[in-house]
Amino acid sequence: MATNEGRTSFAINHRLLLCCLFSLAFIGTTYYYIDNRKQAYEIQWIVISIAWYSAICFSITKVLYKARIGYLLAGIVSWATLAFLILDNYDVVFQTTITTKQDDIITIRNLILAGIVSLGILSSHNAFHKFNHVQNKAKFT
Repeated sequence: MATNEGRTSFAINHRLLLCCLFSLAFIGTTYYYIDNRKQAYEIQWIVISIAWYSAICFSITKVLYKARIGYLLAGIVSWATLAFLILDNYDVVFQTTITTKQDDIITIRNLILAGIVSLGILSSHNAFHKFNHVQNKAKFT
């Protein structure tokens, strides 16, 4: 590992981000299998889910081709997902709900997803900023 790249290389951040994005999409589908809240099937949540999955698919495609917009969009999707998870788990801390009441399984799933999303935020940030270094290095070799 090159010392001028920092603690993690572009390749490690790239792979970690792809793993996080695929995990995000997979775990996100569990909302419709283990979530017993009827609000998940309302039209506004379906539209939000379609937009969320579209953004994930688009960023996976762009990250696979190592386009900088993919890393940027992955970061935006990760931050938006983290914000939603915080709102969804609001009732755990404050005993009042913003979205809807949930059971313990959904809370645990949200906490696991928050950990994956946090890794996605870090890896997308690092990959986005290391992109110039890798691109410049490729020009001179």
